[in-house]
Amino acid sequence: MKASITKLVDVILRRIEEYPDGIPTETGLRSWLAGQGYNKRDIDAAMKLIAPRFTQPSVREENRPWVARSLSLFEEYKLTPEARNALTRLEFYGLLDPYEREAIFDRLSHFDGEVGLDELDYLLSWVVFGNRDFESQQTMYGVMDGEGGVFH
Repeated sequence: MKASITKLVDVILRRIEEYPDGIPTETGLRSWLAGQGYNKRDIDAAMKLIAPRFTQPSVREENRPWVARSLSLFEEYKLTPEARNALTRLEFYGLLDPYEREAIFDRLSHFDGEVGLDELDYLLSWVVFGNRDFESQQTMYGVMDGEGGVFH
């Protein structure tokens, strides 16, 4: 996957995170992205990756579609923007289920100051990775690092 497509998917995820009451429509996202200066080919490629999340239910969430959860003030204060984006990407790609996410949020108070990517890495290894195989662990690390070649 091209790095520009990966960045565009991240832009879309951030846009979705900005509207916790409901996911923006595909048409609305496309027009917003075009207004931001992205070309149509990249928008089409990014929407192909994201479109299944708008229409297909997630197996892990008991056949409910993925919906971005708004963070409490404490959670938003504790997590750096990079850590919030990494958690959103992990959950969006179906690598982190809501129960694991909530377990991570429960442990945020154990850290002094903000929780960045290094602390999030520690929390994931402690809370989540014990139940995962090596391949899924490496995939999660790749998504956290923003690698574009993880999903084909």
